[in-house]
Amino acid sequence: MKRDRWLSGLFLAGMLCVMLGTVGAQVAQAQRPIPLADLQCVKRSGNWESRQRDISVGRQIYTSVLYIQNGTAMTCRLPGGPASLRLEFAIPDTENSPPARIDVYVDGNQVASRTGDQGQVNTMLVDISNGKSLAVEVFCARATNCQSYTPYYFMKAQVELGARSPGRR
Repeated sequence: MKRDRWLSGLFLAGMLCVMLGTVGAQVAQAQRPIPLADLQCVKRSGNWESRQRDISVGRQIYTSVLYIQNGTAMTCRLPGGPASLRLEFAIPDTENSPPARIDVYVDGNQVASRTGDQGQVNTMLVDISNGKSLAVEVFCARATNCQSYTPYYFMKAQVELGARSPGRR
């Protein structure tokens, strides 16, 4: 009788450990961001390249992970489920580039737009939950004096899975 209870308790403790280990692994996996460059993407126009480069922005050093030229538009397949898109972009102090306008679309509908000037890191956090496709378009924000090769640098361009919707608690 005591032995049965002891074995039953041991079995329950083992099952609890397995369940907690599985849930813990899922939570850890859900928190790992996916770089935009790692998604399955189709370039519609322009040029972009995943590469690390140190840049100076507002007299501070940052490491960019993605370089995108003016006029670039890309559409990427999303993994689905709850997620957020985090973009941090800047124009280096060494560039005389016009402001950048970033437009974000989920399943063909515009969900965010942001214009960023030189000398500061600009941040976007966009809810892309349950979307099937993501489009990001990068353009010069001025009507004139924009070159197609104007570079914009991204310190973060990633999909954060399992993230709660921005602004919701």
